Formats: sequence, C-alpha cells, structure tokens
Amino acid sequence: MNKPSRTLVFAKRNILELLRSPISWGFGIALPIVIFVIMQVIIKSIGEEAAAAVPMFGVDRFTGGVVIFSGSFLSLFAAMLISGDRSQSFLTRLLASPMSSGDYVIGYMLGVLPIAGVQVVVTFAAALIFGLTPTPYIIVAMLFSMLLSLLFMSIGMIIGSLLSYKNAPPLCSGIVQVAALLSGMWFDLDAIGGGFSLFCHILPFAHGYDLIRYSLSGDFLSVWIPVIAVVAYTAAFTVAAIACFKYKGKKA
Repeated sequence: MNKPSRTLVFAKRNILELLRSPISWGFGIALPIVIFVIMQVIIKSIGEEAAAAVPMFGVDRFTGGVVIFSGSFLSLFAAMLISGDRSQSFLTRLLASPMSSGDYVIGYMLGVLPIAGVQVVVTFAAALIFGLTPTPYIIVAMLFSMLLSLLFMSIGMIIGSLLSYKNAPPLCSGIVQVAALLSGMWFDLDAIGGGFSLFCHILPFAHGYDLIRYSLSGDFLSVWIPVIAVVAYTAAFTVAAIACFKYKGKKA
C-alpha cells in the first residue's frame, strides 16, 4: 500500500471514530442554527430598529462570526481525536507503521474534514433562512470557511499532540472563547480601533472574520490580506502540529 492510500485509510478510520460520538458531531453541526436563533432572540428583545443601527447584527456580518465560533469547535474535535488515541495503545502500535508524522496529522485532519464541510453548509443554509441575500459570493465565502476549518483543525492537532485527553478539552474551550472575543464577532473592531484592534489583527481570528465578511460583500480588493494571514497561520500551525506529533511520538 502506497503512502497516499495509507493516509486515506487512516482518515477513514478517524471518520468512523468520530461517528461513534453522535452527540459531539451533532452539536458541532447544529451549533450554527442555534447561534442564528439566539441572534434573532436578541434582535427581537432590543427591537429591530435598534438592531439595524448595530452593524454586527446584520446577517451578512454575523455570518462571519458564526463561521468563526462554530469552526473553533473543530479544534476540540481534532484535539480529542488525537489525544484519545494517545491515551490508548492504538497510537503506540500505529507508530510502528511506515507512515510519517505528516501522514498522521493529515489523516487526522481529513477525518474531521467531513464534519467541517457539513457545518459550513448548515451555516450558510441557516444564514439564507435568516435573511442573507443569495449571491454567487456565498460559494466563495464557503470555500474560505473551509480554509478557516483547516486553521482550527491544525490548532486542535497541536493541543491534542501535547496534552492528555482530560487536559485538551479545557484549553480548546479557551480557544473557542478567544476566537469569538478577538474576531470581532460581538463588537466592531473597526469602530474600536487603536491598540486593541491592532492586537486582534495580529492573531488570525479577526482576519478570518474579515475574510468571510469581505467575500460575502464581493469586496475582493480587501480580501487578500486576510487570505494571506489565514493561509500563513494555517500552514504554520500545521507544521507545528507535525513537529509536536513527532516529538510526542518519540517519547511514546
């Protein structure tokens, strides 16, 4: 069996492993709908006229926040998958195979990818139901959302490689909160400006939010900086995940 085939077989095993926890992946897929419902409850509570004066409550802006918040949970799925294998003898036996550390990390990420794909589809379907204007730009935004999914998966790979099955989830929960807070999902970073906005744009989450916001509006002149930032962070985190997996593998 050649290397790509081994990686795909490993990815299939990881998909089946995740499917054994329907509550977890079901929550991840249903989460975007829940967030949009909460948004509607907030709008009804403060009044539609008052909500219209807040840019963050516009469905085109809020969709980017939902992509970030929902996608950040993929880090939890990835971390629990790899840390769960590390806590058992399965990974020790697996490391005896001719697969490289990169093959393992790619196999884990491919295992989470189907959940990410369904989550993205559900997110934009919900956005359309709650008032997002149908345009061809939605397809572009969905592709960029998959890129963000890879970003969060790579973060989960790092956490799962370094921490135990019990310690990984709390840190991933922190990543979820940080991603939502610093992405600009709940407040307008452009309006805040200053050092806080600059700090948020040093990290990838605000760029991810801008990536969806600009692509949905068709502002492709502004989209390139967020694209470069997200791609660079995703590549760096993936390389770091491979290095962490290799390091822990030597200690296994």
